[in-house]
Amino acid sequence: MISTSVHIIFVEVLAFGPGNLTNIICILQHPDLTVTCEERVLNAILIYCSQSKELNAWDRVDEKLLNSMPELIFGERLNSLDLFLSFVRFPLLPYEVLKLLERSNLSRHITTFRRLVKEAISFLEVGLTGPDKDLNVRFQHRRSSFRELQFICDGDSNGLLYFAGTSYGEHQWVNPVLSKRVSITASSPVSRYTDPKVLVSRTYQGTSFAGPRVEDGRNTAWWMVDIGPDHQLMCNYYTLRQDGSRAFVRCWNFQGSLDGKNWLNLRVHENDETICKPGQFASWPIIGPNALLPFRFFRVVLTEPTTDVTNPWSFCTCFLELYGYFR
Repeated sequence: MISTSVHIIFVEVLAFGPGNLTNIICILQHPDLTVTCEERVLNAILIYCSQSKELNAWDRVDEKLLNSMPELIFGERLNSLDLFLSFVRFPLLPYEVLKLLERSNLSRHITTFRRLVKEAISFLEVGLTGPDKDLNVRFQHRRSSFRELQFICDGDSNGLLYFAGTSYGEHQWVNPVLSKRVSITASSPVSRYTDPKVLVSRTYQGTSFAGPRVEDGRNTAWWMVDIGPDHQLMCNYYTLRQDGSRAFVRCWNFQGSLDGKNWLNLRVHENDETICKPGQFASWPIIGPNALLPFRFFRVVLTEPTTDVTNPWSFCTCFLELYGYFR
């Protein structure tokens, strides 16, 4: 029995094992399969059918076809590939991606792939007519429970904390800490210069820091965000903004947690000299499999002293934003 809360991570994990054909078909056909983008479904199928040991995108398989044939790359799973491709909703892919797929070695060598890509391009260009246009699931959006919050540039209005300030798109922005949509805490008590609502405000603050504390016998300082018990984020980007000081962080971790107690490093910064000016924005991607893990809590935690010799264990930042796939 497959859970009604199916996630594409399951499909990607499945790609590393022998799998059961019936189970894979059930997953791909499941009405509640939740995907962050349709390209991940295509990637998962190609990984499984090529029996790859790495989590590759479709273009890596396409490269292999420059000097090989489908029968060699997919082997006994070539017939399964033809079957599985019919479950990819190609019309949901961006038009630019479809045009790349149209010119790919995959299209040149695999008839089913070429037919489905051309069908999707035609659908996006001229629409679909005929009695099956409302019945064929390939042309319907999935009932995905994740919303993409995409990083565009430093200080944009596309992140989760801004979105929470609009009650998730329901009204004009108000500070989400004041509206209790999110909760922010620091390693030091709330004060004039350790003010949680500053980190999600749209106004620059000249002095804003989380003060030092000792945990497990070590000095540290941190800011933590709780996006609420009903929400999770698969974070793939985050932004900080330096306050007006010159206490620049060099070694810190960006972490995620489900319970606020057990933390997983999403990005480790060691001797990172990105932030070098007061008031500067800086943003970093979260890469690898941890970007596919949903969390409720996030924090930035200082692991070594800052560049300030007077107060080396104060984490000075006046803005924080998170991006990724939110539900």
